[in-house]
Amino acid sequence: MPRAKSTRYAAETMELRIALLSTQPTLIEQVRALLADWDSSAVLLPHTGEAESAARVAEEDRPHVMLVDGGRHAPEELHLLEPVTARYPELAVMLLSPGHSAEFLRQAMRIGLRDVVPLPLAREALLDALGRVRKRVSAVAQVRRGKVIAFMGCKGGSGATFIAANVAALLATQQRKKVALIDLNSPFGDAAMYVTHRVPACNLADAADQVHRLDGALLASYMIQIGPGFGLLPAPEGPEQALRVRPESIEPLLRIAAATHDVVILDTSRALDELTVRALDHCQALYAVLQLNLPFLHDASRLLHALGALGYGKDKVRLLVNRFHKGGPISVEDVAHTVRHTVFRTIPNSFHAVADSVDQGVPLSTLAPRDPVTRVLAEFAASLVDSKQAAPAGWLRSVLS
Repeated sequence: MPRAKSTRYAAETMELRIALLSTQPTLIEQVRALLADWDSSAVLLPHTGEAESAARVAEEDRPHVMLVDGGRHAPEELHLLEPVTARYPELAVMLLSPGHSAEFLRQAMRIGLRDVVPLPLAREALLDALGRVRKRVSAVAQVRRGKVIAFMGCKGGSGATFIAANVAALLATQQRKKVALIDLNSPFGDAAMYVTHRVPACNLADAADQVHRLDGALLASYMIQIGPGFGLLPAPEGPEQALRVRPESIEPLLRIAAATHDVVILDTSRALDELTVRALDHCQALYAVLQLNLPFLHDASRLLHALGALGYGKDKVRLLVNRFHKGGPISVEDVAHTVRHTVFRTIPNSFHAVADSVDQGVPLSTLAPRDPVTRVLAEFAASLVDSKQAAPAGWLRSVLS
């Protein structure tokens, strides 16, 4: 199964890579001289060409900034750059242009250009624009990333969304962490229904549309604020909106979410498409949820095989058995033997309390704080942020040993 191609940029270093497309040698030399006086870590990557070459240069150089000589001041130059801003949302594309009509600037902003710098080139205008990108790149390089954790059902009806939503709520309320729950189960995700009655005003598609200018504040504005420190970004409403969420928008979105939250919880689809794989690449752990019956074992075995083919090993993929009860026809040991993967944790069966929680759209910890499922999920949530509690305790430890 082929891996999705990564679009990571060089933000991990303090080097600022600047690609320049121009057919004017004098302009290239002018930019080179300005950069030499401005910042010794700025690396100029000059190319003889125009907007037609932008996609190739973005793919080959992976710059932080692309300066495009738009001396023709033609609308078709904007159309040529639009696929580049869509495919590489972390790339700051700037047009060097002699014209600045209001309509031209509106079109430039609409396609995702970061800036339009006037020609003839002025030192202050160019360096101010580059300085803004430099601050963003430096912040990305220095920020402490929060944990990114995914939940995926081995089969429909596993309870993965319930677990993801309730673990997120417990991390926020009991562990006092800043938590983002992102519903990637597109286009039919319903994570919001498990924790709130509010109808979402925005969703993942809206955030993806603006990923080229997304920051922590804008991301928060698209989320439902469930409670203090707990925000939820709902899935798109239907297939048409889901098409707006392009795979290349996932990486910058998750980077910003991780930079502004202690824990990011993903409720992911079982469809291992490019969007899901890019999200899983950013996760520290993936929890695959199943129940103790033969259809679940069959699908779990196939899913684990596919994940292994994608390079996600047992150190990253962990099994959760939901609705567990002792004495059933299939044991935890049977699961481990059949799917050749150790069960990480079991979550007990508490049908009525869980059903009430789902029907009311209220976290189980709020509705039934002493329920066995609440206790196990609270222990699980604590283990995600405290390595000392990573191993199951009590009767659970004896079951899994």
